[in-house]
Amino acid sequence: MNFEDIEIESLRLIDGDCLVEIHSWTEDEISFNGGTLKLVNSLKGMTDSGSVSDMNSLVKSMKKSNYKDKRAMSEYMRMAGEQKKEVDPNKEDIRATQAVRRGVLVKKPEKGSTTKNWDFSCEFDGEPGDEVWFDSTYTRNFITEGDGGFEKDGKRYVLVPSECIYAAKRNGEIKSMNGYIIGKVLPNDRKAGSIFLLDSETERVQVEVPPAKMPKYVADDVWTNTDVKKGDVVCIKKHFSVKLDSTMAESSDYIRFQPRVILAIEE
Repeated sequence: MNFEDIEIESLRLIDGDCLVEIHSWTEDEISFNGGTLKLVNSLKGMTDSGSVSDMNSLVKSMKKSNYKDKRAMSEYMRMAGEQKKEVDPNKEDIRATQAVRRGVLVKKPEKGSTTKNWDFSCEFDGEPGDEVWFDSTYTRNFITEGDGGFEKDGKRYVLVPSECIYAAKRNGEIKSMNGYIIGKVLPNDRKAGSIFLLDSETERVQVEVPPAKMPKYVADDVWTNTDVKKGDVVCIKKHFSVKLDSTMAESSDYIRFQPRVILAIEE
């Protein structure tokens, strides 16, 4: 589909996807000591290569000196060599690890998902204009495969299944989406007498935002929900404790998890 020919205002989403506007594809810059710190390069393996504009500037410099500018020639050859360098294919594309996972909801689907296989369902109550946090799989797919996103009129957009939106901020308030619990991680040490016992597999989490609606599961004979309220301290397995935004330029220190993975509630 050629998104260049689509008017955003008239776009209709009928297969469960939301349209989210994002500020960038990667979170590769942060403010640091009054300046900007670049976190990642655009290629695997931290290969440092010049941009097209950099190389064009060097070509102009060489032409101007009738190709006698040895410094420009040397730098041009270095950049060209770096661009042709074979990068280790087994290394993870570090752009993908910093893929953006937050944006502004522009359009929501006219009806729920009809072709995607999810093991849960939940009424989606996001509204256009909400700042939302979502699964970064979809921006990573665009970065690595060129799918699921597009740029139009200087703005960047990504299509995200409504089920992959975990939380939203509306009028300054964080809201739960898709039945997720939003919380903050607490120290997980336990005390037995005068001895502290560290539990490396369990996370203690204080509930900050309980789910507005409970999800329903396909395997309802396997999964059950646990009701929680703000301020409750719950225990979950650590691998279920996932940050809303785990990039180096993180926008939130909240984590998200579903009520089906709660092991216990502390009293």
